[in-house]
Amino acid sequence: MTLPIVRITAAFALGLGLAGPAAAQQTMRISLDTNPSHVRNKAVEIFAEKLREKAGDKLTVEVYPSAQLYRDRDVARALRQGAVEMAIPGTWVLDGTVPSFGLSSLPMFYGLPEEVTLELMDGEVGAKINATAEERLRVHIPGPWFNLGFSNYYSTGAPIETHADMQNLKVRISGGTANATRVEGFGGVPNMIAWPDVPLALSSNVVDAVSSTHESIVSAQLWDSGLTHAFEDKQWFSQYVPMISSRFWDDLDPEVQAAITEAWAETVPEERKMAADAQLRAREKLVSEGMGMTTPTDEALAEARRKLMPLQDGLVSEMEIDPELVAFTMEELKERGLID
Repeated sequence: MTLPIVRITAAFALGLGLAGPAAAQQTMRISLDTNPSHVRNKAVEIFAEKLREKAGDKLTVEVYPSAQLYRDRDVARALRQGAVEMAIPGTWVLDGTVPSFGLSSLPMFYGLPEEVTLELMDGEVGAKINATAEERLRVHIPGPWFNLGFSNYYSTGAPIETHADMQNLKVRISGGTANATRVEGFGGVPNMIAWPDVPLALSSNVVDAVSSTHESIVSAQLWDSGLTHAFEDKQWFSQYVPMISSRFWDDLDPEVQAAITEAWAETVPEERKMAADAQLRAREKLVSEGMGMTTPTDEALAEARRKLMPLQDGLVSEMEIDPELVAFTMEELKERGLID
């Protein structure tokens, strides 16, 4: 027997509580390509829980780790197209579409304290980058960036104890024009190798050193592949950028938007402490595994920064970073007495 089609008018549906904005619940999926044990993932889970409490039944929050949705290198396009609601990619995968995200990898930041990068990126410099990103990628950036940590050099064989020891070393980099130029500036030979292939590259002497972070070296136990020494030169301070698709953000109730902003603001200080603690624990682990540590003096880092600075204009042009933003940032650093 064919059942009759029942049509419910919008007014009747609203009266029953079956439809309408008051009953609508939206879902925000957060894409991450790192695994659940990573500091970024742990912090995002904290953010998600805070947001669930603040938004109540107005928003469902779902976290997808391990590239279940997208790899970070692909997520900017997905956000722009509205194919995912939120992601927190690293600046190093964003500088292809928004070149100014590569700003902190330029020579003027080489060896500077973490606090300097955070002050600038939390301030007017970061606001300028965010504004460009929001327009170009069609996203909303709800607040300050998450931290990861400093990249350093880690070597096999003879230790890197001064910048002169970089001469002729074959150095693995993750990619990026600034990373390659930095190695070349110290006389080394950059070699772009995917992270899963690094252990074999080390054990087979394809490379003599690796540019990475304490946390990443520990996660891959690269002392088993021949790394014996760390040169803590604080090449650049890496961060993750929170991005919400504008298509999704613009359709949200203002109360939900406020809940997201508040939850993110509350999470950032926790994440930054977690990231710092993770790098410290990783350093302690490296030492316990017998890895030597050389930490250059501030004077040595300043001298190395001066050596790299003549390369900056060419990098800015090649990477297509906004020259006005570079000039503005340089003035900020000069006012702090950090560059000549």
